[in-house]
This record gives sequence, structure tokens and C-alpha cells, in this order.
Amino acid sequence: MIIDSNFLTVLNELYEGVYILDKSRNIIFWNKAAEDITGYKSDEVLGKSCKDNILKHVDKQGKELCTSECPMLYAMKNNVAVSDEVYLHHKSGFRLLVKVKGIPILENGKESKGVIELFTPVISSSDYDDDLFNLALKDTLTKVYNRKGFDFLYPIRQREMTMLNFHTGVLFFDIDDFKRINDTYGHDAGDKILYAVAQIFVKSLRHEDIIVRWGGEEFVLIIFVKDFKDIQAIGEKLTKLIESTFVDCNQSIIKFTVSGGGTFLKENETILQTIRRADEMMYKAKCQGKNRFIFDIDKI
Repeated sequence: MIIDSNFLTVLNELYEGVYILDKSRNIIFWNKAAEDITGYKSDEVLGKSCKDNILKHVDKQGKELCTSECPMLYAMKNNVAVSDEVYLHHKSGFRLLVKVKGIPILENGKESKGVIELFTPVISSSDYDDDLFNLALKDTLTKVYNRKGFDFLYPIRQREMTMLNFHTGVLFFDIDDFKRINDTYGHDAGDKILYAVAQIFVKSLRHEDIIVRWGGEEFVLIIFVKDFKDIQAIGEKLTKLIESTFVDCNQSIIKFTVSGGGTFLKENETILQTIRRADEMMYKAKCQGKNRFIFDIDKI
């Protein structure tokens, strides 16, 4: 099946995941958003059949669809558009609820020669409370995203916010003297501090921002701003909020601080490169006495 190249270029720019099946249900197109949403690169799926159970779609009752009641097959056979909510299997191993729409590709306005599927994640506040979602994508102690959650959510959210003309800012925070706190007060105190810091971030930022426990006592925040200088203002505000916080553990009042660094995603830069630069700014904050936030404003 031949598809106009200009049409494919447009599909590749969409926020929605898109793939095209030919009449034999072989995948002949897989856009960038489909890669971001599913974790599968195009070269892993092109030429394969959807009935090979790659994404292993199931309905809300857990019934397999790819090998039985495939909505896309129904769309092709009956020359009608279909829509539904189904669970796909992400490459990382968890189930993801997506809204799908199948549109048959008609030849001469009559016989279907394939189908286009568009799909988007259904990520509502109720999904964030789902046990399986939390188990796979969130840190059990702090209740913020883990790295797997970051890998899943960031490409989707960043694409959406870029379309709305937001800049992507990165803040990297590390709890000061965390080892000494653990050694002095015990790991229960350390756990309470980790949770307190994470919840300050959660309560201070917006729903669209992404909060990640990066490792140990490190946190990465992805924030979306209209003005680059907002990154510095937000970083300094969070640093001061944490400085004014304490935890009560075993009748000990424990105060703590963080050091932070901030920067922004530059053109033609990967998010991991940006995070490394924010980490470097955090290290400078440590070297300058801790309990402070440094933003690489010279990079603007």
C-alpha cells in the first residue's frame, strides 16, 4: 500500500500516537509519538503484524483483542470508523490505558485497503491512584515518579507543552548531608525527610510538571515555563521552603536543607544532557556552601 509522503510527514508531527496497518494487518507506519507512548521504536514493529500480539491489547475486562475481536479489523471489514478505550502493553512491562480510534483507508471510496489507528494515553487523576500504575511508575517511599515513570511520561508531556509554546526547565536537587542525618538519627528519619521533600515539590508545583526521585536523595523536577527566569524563581522558592521545614522523629526535631541547580532544555539537546547540566549547577551550589540554588542564567 502506497501512502503519500507529505501525509506521513504530517502524521509524524502529531501529538497522538499513529500507526497504519495494511490489508493483511502488517504495520507499515509508526510515528514518533507512538514510539514515545509505547516504548517501541519504529524499527521494532515495522513489517510485523498487529496480530503478532506486539502491543497485546486487552479490553477493560482483560479480554485479548489482537487475536480475537480486533477493533481495527472490524473497521477494515465494515468500512467504518471505530473508537474505544483499551489497555496496551508498554515495552517496559506495564499496562497503559489508551483511547484508540481506527479510520479505514478506502480505495476509490469503496474497499478498505488498510486502517489508521490514532491513540492517546488516558491519564487522569484516577489513573494516578491505580495500584498497578503506582507500582510500575512511582517510587514507593516518596510517591513521586521513579525513573521508569520519567521515561514514560516525559516524552508525552514535553511534546504537549512544547505545542503550547512552553519552555522545558530542569531542576536538580540533592538533600544536604543526608548520610550524616541517616548515621545520626537513623534511616527512619532519612525516609521521613525524603517523603517531606517530595511532598513539598508536589504541593508547590503544577499538575503538568514532573517530579522524579532520581536516585538516593536526589530529585529531578521537569517544569514548563513561559519565561526562562521563572526557573530560578521556582528553584529559590523551593530551597527556602525546604529550609523552613523539619521532621519529628523519635522525639528529635530534625531540620534539613537542599542544594539545587537549574537549567533549561536547549535545541538539539537530549533531556539527559540537560539533567547533567542541572546536576553540575547543583554541585556548584554544594561547593558554595549548600542550602542554595544556582541557575545557569548565562546560558540564556
